[in-house]
Amino acid sequence: MYSDKKSVLLLLALLKAHGVTSVVLSPGSRNSPLIHSFVADGDFTCYSVVDERSAGFFALGVIMAQRKPVAVCCTSGTAALNLGPAVAEAYYQQLPLLVITADRPQAWIGQMDGQTIPQAGMYGPLVRRSVQLPEVKDEEEEWHCNRLINEAILSLGCNGSSAPAHINIPLSEPLFTFTAEELPKARVIRQPQPELRLSADQQEEYLDRFAGYSRKMVIVGQLPPGHGLTHVLQHLAEQQHVVVLADRLANLPAGPTARYDALLRTGNREEEQELVPELVITLGGHITSKSLKQFIRKAPLRELWHLSPSGEVTDTFRRLTDIVRCDPAHFLQRLASMAPQGACTQFLESWKSHVARISAPEPAYSDLFAAKRFLEQLPVGAALHLANSSSVYLAQLFDLPAGVQLFCNRGTNGIEGSLSTAVGYAAVSEEPTFLLTGDLSFFYDMNSLWNQHLSPRLRILLNNNGGGGIFHTLPGLDRSATGDRYVAAAHTTEARIWAEQMGFRVLTAHNEEELEQHLPLLMNSEGDRPVLLEVFTSMEENSRQIATYYQQLKLNRI
Repeated sequence: MYSDKKSVLLLLALLKAHGVTSVVLSPGSRNSPLIHSFVADGDFTCYSVVDERSAGFFALGVIMAQRKPVAVCCTSGTAALNLGPAVAEAYYQQLPLLVITADRPQAWIGQMDGQTIPQAGMYGPLVRRSVQLPEVKDEEEEWHCNRLINEAILSLGCNGSSAPAHINIPLSEPLFTFTAEELPKARVIRQPQPELRLSADQQEEYLDRFAGYSRKMVIVGQLPPGHGLTHVLQHLAEQQHVVVLADRLANLPAGPTARYDALLRTGNREEEQELVPELVITLGGHITSKSLKQFIRKAPLRELWHLSPSGEVTDTFRRLTDIVRCDPAHFLQRLASMAPQGACTQFLESWKSHVARISAPEPAYSDLFAAKRFLEQLPVGAALHLANSSSVYLAQLFDLPAGVQLFCNRGTNGIEGSLSTAVGYAAVSEEPTFLLTGDLSFFYDMNSLWNQHLSPRLRILLNNNGGGGIFHTLPGLDRSATGDRYVAAAHTTEARIWAEQMGFRVLTAHNEEELEQHLPLLMNSEGDRPVLLEVFTSMEENSRQIATYYQQLKLNRI
């Protein structure tokens, strides 16, 4: 039996019709008509996550694993605000998160009634579509409700990209009447996605312009696994002698220019002159390397084309000349298939030569050492989640085993949610799921372990250095007496008791020998419970090891 609320019945019917059948539910009374109906319907897979902030990121993990839209549903009031960080991350990562917020009747908003805040449109520009459903009382309101739900669901994936959407659903009392035996037959509005290709004339224009340059570069930002661009980018480099700089989060195999960030961080002006491109083509999401951003922003480029299926103007490098609204794979394939025209190989060879002198770190026991050994031993094809800040930067320095799929909440670069996202991913994935995280990210998101969906395939390496170690590497911050306490947030917290209470097998390492002893246990995907390896290091030693690495690179290039 379902709730007797007509707006709820229409919503469920249309979600099923559009294939949105995974729902993350947070508890509450105002959304109980929704919760009861979702759980009662066997076509929906429901996940219970109490903390709304964690629930939102849990849903993002499910999206990453399933590669299709997922709904998250909460009660009214500040519960809906707690979904805000995940909504922002979904917007900037272009993930189809459907937020369903139950609400009080509109007459009671602002009247000092419990759990009432203005929820309509509360996420502002961070969602592609936000709708306020009517409480259906007649045929016209039913038509209106149907149209709004269709619009919101369709907006999750349109214009060549995905985005979050918001459905706010006011619900009057009584809330606990579950008398409907079936869902209505609801009108479904379809919207086939257009094929994003340039006209023949436009393609020829870009081919001619491309052929006119000898110093060409493609910069690839964050992309999801399975993007299908690996071979065309390799072909572009081999046939057209294009320098391809791929972010580690681009999910591309490490090529001959993989350590470009370390090269740019330790280079000199004379070397940089050899490496400056004339034409840059960019695609994908965020770029982790600050050095690359600074390098391109200063470079005297002739042109910079950004391949954007949505057509949105994104000028990351401050050198944008063209927004090319297209399917990147098709556009790059046309460039790669051009007949070779005696293109100069010197530019590509210069990059290869300089990067070849950049070796991976060989650190002593530290976060850097733990990350190195952890990444080297990942099983082929594993899913690897990286927390923000130190973890993602450390991962840029090392090669990964073949086929490792990378995920990271770099849409907004916020500290929250990385643990919840990994937990959500592992809950639906059949493959081993690994997370490399630091202590502040872990403890900030501890509620992610407080749910019923912890997978035995989840494996976490927690670098606990007693605070935000990355802040010790920022030039100038060491001159602030407030740094350790208020910026790095120094602490003596340990994860063991909380993780064990949540059902984890917990391993601890205080030195290199203990780390080497426990890593095989962490990598073993067998077992009936998740595993956490907590590695204790010091912020000071971590900073020293990273500084030593870059200093040595500079000395080797003098």
